[in-house]
Amino acid sequence: MDSIRRHTVTSAVRALSFIIVCLCNVECDQGLAPQSVSQQILPYGINGVMYCKNWPPRDSVLDLRLVAFRNVPTQNIVNEVQQGRAEFTQSLQPYAADSIAYTLILSTLQPGILEYVAVGQRYGPDIMKDWRVVGIYHSGRDTTNPGTVQVPPDSVVPGINVLVDFLHLPPQP
Repeated sequence: MDSIRRHTVTSAVRALSFIIVCLCNVECDQGLAPQSVSQQILPYGINGVMYCKNWPPRDSVLDLRLVAFRNVPTQNIVNEVQQGRAEFTQSLQPYAADSIAYTLILSTLQPGILEYVAVGQRYGPDIMKDWRVVGIYHSGRDTTNPGTVQVPPDSVVPGINVLVDFLHLPPQP
């Protein structure tokens, strides 16, 4: 009986030793420690303020969004968005505010140059057609051409401000 008990204890010690050796050789990859900065995907995009004046009647502003385009849209803004060549914010609110802050984190557009940043207004019930540009980002003092924005892969570019004057709309694409 003692030899059976001794054999059982010896087998248990060997099994436990084997398990301990296996656990010591397993890589834990830093356990619950946060990923290093090189492994994290940092957000990138733009932010700023939309400054507004001369608001039209509330029933003609069904939606208002800031939209960033890789290239200047030629005609159909909605098509550019559907084709993944533009990204937009959630609806900008509140109605009739003098200024509205926004942040647009880019998720489908790659980092690089945005050639056209604009505020779009949906003014009618047709979500596919009833949109117009009501403000364009201009860099510096040049208000004759849209300003471009260089978006690096690891940061949100601040200061991309847009003036929206509902009585003086910019040229439409």
